[in-house]
Amino acid sequence: MTEMVSALLPAEAEDQLEDAIRTFFEGRELEIYQMMSWQLGHTDEPSTETIGPTERRLHGSLLLAVAQVLHGDYTAALKYAISVELMYNFALIHGDVQDGNTERLGRASVWWKWGPSQAINTGDGMHALARLSLFELCDVGESLERVSKALEIVDDAVLRRCEGEFLDVAFQERTSVSVSEYLDMVAMRVGSLYGASAELASIFDDDFGMERRLALRKYGENIGIVRQLSADWAAFFGGTERNPVEQGRVISKKKTLPVSYLFDSVKDPSVLRKAGEMYMQRVIDPSRISELTQLVVDAGAREFTVEQIESHLANAEAALSEAGVGASDAARLMVLARDIGDIDQIHDMVGSADRD
Repeated sequence: MTEMVSALLPAEAEDQLEDAIRTFFEGRELEIYQMMSWQLGHTDEPSTETIGPTERRLHGSLLLAVAQVLHGDYTAALKYAISVELMYNFALIHGDVQDGNTERLGRASVWWKWGPSQAINTGDGMHALARLSLFELCDVGESLERVSKALEIVDDAVLRRCEGEFLDVAFQERTSVSVSEYLDMVAMRVGSLYGASAELASIFDDDFGMERRLALRKYGENIGIVRQLSADWAAFFGGTERNPVEQGRVISKKKTLPVSYLFDSVKDPSVLRKAGEMYMQRVIDPSRISELTQLVVDAGAREFTVEQIESHLANAEAALSEAGVGASDAARLMVLARDIGDIDQIHDMVGSADRD
């Protein structure tokens, strides 16, 4: 992501964000904080300084980039970016427990290494720290009004994410979920925190204008939706090698856009019966994934998924216009949107005009 961000931010911005996250944990010695450091990729093993793999700081970088575009300076947003990154990792830790993901970034997930009980403690602790990181801004001169507004934005996003996670789990036991239901769930589960990340940049406005806030939230939310739809595309159409998270979501009957489109659009009873049989089982037999993939391909779900990605990218661009972002800055923010949306894997099918 460095090349994309550097078009909007100084090259050192991402390093400053990482350093700010590290600094926030200084002096916290209890092993629960070592577990958090493991999750963040700041340690490889407890009591060692070996660095593990790190998740891309997409939420924080989005906040910094929007702040830079709106106000010409990202540095004031660094401490706010800590909060959204900690909230995101709180959600990842709990999500790994819920979904049974034994790996994250090629090594043991927190729950697999320390057990589900300690993982829940670690995730809850990360959530508390994310809120404390905002309150501590008052100690360095930030106004209580601004900090309170930021807390409201973040808490609202996390609540919406929890609502989305609830629906994601509830949908597992349903044979079919409509496209509109699925997209609404994704907007909550994935889009909410991206929306908050973009929205937080608006709190540096003098009047905390609601119109701009909501437009920026819409921009970020659509980026999150695109990212999930790209993951859906990869799970079915990106080749036979699925990563553990992709494989786990498919066999555990987590719904995806291609499958929702299949049940929404196909009228042939024999096709619906085949798909329905798979989703009525406790888990989907991995040997039948290729059969399911062929069903969604034949239904036209590949093309429909691409159309939806294009549509939500267009929504994100329109939201920037609503937020009063100029054409040149909007174009750069849309480059970032495509990068966060992770559409490189399908770039031959999406946005060819933009590549020209």
